[in-house]
Amino acid sequence: MKTIAIVLAGGTGTRLKGPEPKQFRKIGGKALLEICLKRFQEQKGISGIVLVCPNAYLQRAKLIAGKYPKVTTVLAGGKTRQASAAIGVTAAIGAERVLIHDAARALVPAPVIGRVLAALKKSAAVMPAVPAGDTTVRVDDKGSVTAVLDRDKLRRVQTPQGFRADIIRIAHKLAHEEGFHDAGDDCSLVLRYGLTPVVTVEGDVANIKITVPQDLVIAESILAGTKKKR
Repeated sequence: MKTIAIVLAGGTGTRLKGPEPKQFRKIGGKALLEICLKRFQEQKGISGIVLVCPNAYLQRAKLIAGKYPKVTTVLAGGKTRQASAAIGVTAAIGAERVLIHDAARALVPAPVIGRVLAALKKSAAVMPAVPAGDTTVRVDDKGSVTAVLDRDKLRRVQTPQGFRADIIRIAHKLAHEEGFHDAGDDCSLVLRYGLTPVVTVEGDVANIKITVPQDLVIAESILAGTKKKR
């Protein structure tokens, strides 16, 4: 089955407080975007990669993407993550399955991608997740705790999230028709419209989302540890 990975690198990374979007920040001497693309390039079962990035950095992204033959398309993203994902899904022509991944999770381990691909053989929507280690509470508008949630049933969601292509296309079509624009990820759209059950596979604590400056330090450490294992 033809599987296309959609890599979303459309954010500006304002919380990282740098001179450029976070996908171009470097760790281990390489841009996060390059590290991310390399992982999907080397993953068996991925037929092609669609890269979605800010319009102002399109040429820079193309220079990086040119190193990886599986990158077939580089497109300007939308105003929101959801809009960028919709652009990527539309561009995944001929795909029977798609993976949608945030470039901010540049260190995604190959086994995580592999588990998502394997689960897609039987399921139409898949997300990697890790247990919520901390006690989690629900609060009201005033910040008062209203409930302590059972953390054994809570998970922290990661990407890549995998889909049967027709399912995720319908999800984005319905969101557009509804005028809904605020989805934090793509599985939430599938759940919003009740299109199919979403199953989870084991994620990885190393699959961090780089958001704030401290995350770069953590990512450097993870990358260095990965290189030592090799």
